Amino acid sequence: MLRLLIYIGAVCTLLLTGAAVLVYMQAASLVREQTERQMRWTHEQIAQRLQQTVLELDRTIRLLAADGAVRRFAESGFSRESEEPGDRDALDALIRRQAAQFPYISELCVTQDEAGLSLCNQAGSEGSALGTRMIPAIARNERLLYAVSNTTGRESEPVKELMYVMPITERGTGVVKGTVSLSLNTARLLKDAAGEQLLSGMAVFNERGQLLYRYQAAEQPAIARPGPGTERGSFDYWDRGRFVSQKLLELPQAVWYSRAEMTPPGLLTGSRGAVPLALVFTLTLLAACAASAFLYRRYYQAPVEHLRQLMKRAERGDWKAYWVGKSSTLQDLGGSYNQMLNRLEELIRQVKREEALKKEAEMEALQYQLNPHFLYNTLNTIKWVAKLHKTPQISEAVTALVRLLQASLGKKGDFITIKEEIGLLQDYMEIQRFRYGDKIRLACTVEAGANDCLLPCMLLQPLVENAIVHGIEPAKREGWIRVSVSLDLKRSLLICEVEDNGIGLIEAKPEKADALGAAGVRERMSGIGVRHIREKIRLYYGSGYHLHMIGKPGEGTVCRLTLPIHQIGG
Repeated sequence: MLRLLIYIGAVCTLLLTGAAVLVYMQAASLVREQTERQMRWTHEQIAQRLQQTVLELDRTIRLLAADGAVRRFAESGFSRESEEPGDRDALDALIRRQAAQFPYISELCVTQDEAGLSLCNQAGSEGSALGTRMIPAIARNERLLYAVSNTTGRESEPVKELMYVMPITERGTGVVKGTVSLSLNTARLLKDAAGEQLLSGMAVFNERGQLLYRYQAAEQPAIARPGPGTERGSFDYWDRGRFVSQKLLELPQAVWYSRAEMTPPGLLTGSRGAVPLALVFTLTLLAACAASAFLYRRYYQAPVEHLRQLMKRAERGDWKAYWVGKSSTLQDLGGSYNQMLNRLEELIRQVKREEALKKEAEMEALQYQLNPHFLYNTLNTIKWVAKLHKTPQISEAVTALVRLLQASLGKKGDFITIKEEIGLLQDYMEIQRFRYGDKIRLACTVEAGANDCLLPCMLLQPLVENAIVHGIEPAKREGWIRVSVSLDLKRSLLICEVEDNGIGLIEAKPEKADALGAAGVRERMSGIGVRHIREKIRLYYGSGYHLHMIGKPGEGTVCRLTLPIHQIGG
């Protein structure tokens, strides 16, 4: 039983583990898909905001480069006599107004290349300052958005400043006369544009690999170049339980890369997390199965084994092998087992008593058999003496009596045919003629087909005898007895009737009415004879068949037997 329990526990553990792993993998797959969708949408929004921010800067710097005051400063400076009044104030107000639109502009400058003079608006100042500023040579020919090297010199650290440069060309000739430049706070610019919602990390770097911005991201990755399955450097992949998305940002003056990271919640990070989870789940189930097996063995299997040993002892005849365990699980079963032992012991004692009484009854019956056998042998002797002395009447009477004794002693078996039973009645009446002569006549009528029906031996003789002794003889007149046997095929009944013209049934005295029954009459037959006939019918056929007595005082009596139809060989 314990092995079966362990086997079932192991199978259930494997099934549950497999189901748990399957559910986990499906849940992990759903989480991965949701994470990918959320990450792509978020990263797309961030890329659009970054591009929009840079486009606004580009539009602003182009407007500045096309402004009349800026062009005049780039072409002639503020030293020429042709300078219009108020140009310095107008240019200064323009620079301050444009710089105030963007909180991440740390400095905005307009530079004249010929004199090397610059008019700049520094963050936190109330006006613009005139000075010199070095502009990259490339900026003299085209617009440029480039990163200024960081002060620490470590490539793992993001750059602190971005420079956006726009050349100012002379009308008509297209010669570069000056530049408009924006110094941008890199961290503030990218943080305001990208945001940090739903991301576990983010990094922005340019095409030369310079790190421009990082938010809780891993170390700076190498620039991903376009390849199979990628779209010009934009692609997605999973790395150590994190979903990484890289997008190519094509800006007006540069090419940047944005790389964002997102980690799914909990343990649902993919197939790698399924292995430890399945291991923990399996170990938990095995521990639960082991604990269940221990409890099962202690509180169920051990008491059952103890009870089984007690039953083995009882099987060998030890009726004192009582259950005395304290297990609440088997308390009712143990109590029933103890009651069974008590009942068996009582039944065995009763069987022994009945066997002893039966043995005594058999011995007594053997002793009582002496008298009928002695009488039977004596009558045979008388019969032969009567034949020797040529007295046939005595010989016939003795012969009839011998046949009756043979039937009463069971020489013919427990059942005889109707034909044989009628023959015994005629033998009985042959004996009665020595006493009554022709005063009592017997008439027997048997329906065709009923002669071969069986009934218990000597069942009708006591009824005929009681009809003579208790019916006709007390009437002190000639009498008759009719015996009729018929078949009721519809109900499968054998009906035997014994009718006489004797004194009938005598009413009981009032003081004896209760003792004799509700009918208020006393059966004129011997109580022993009636009881024996009814007991025979009950023992042989059951409670569905009866002996009925019908009659009135002075009009005779009819005794009717209803028996089942049994025939020879049936």
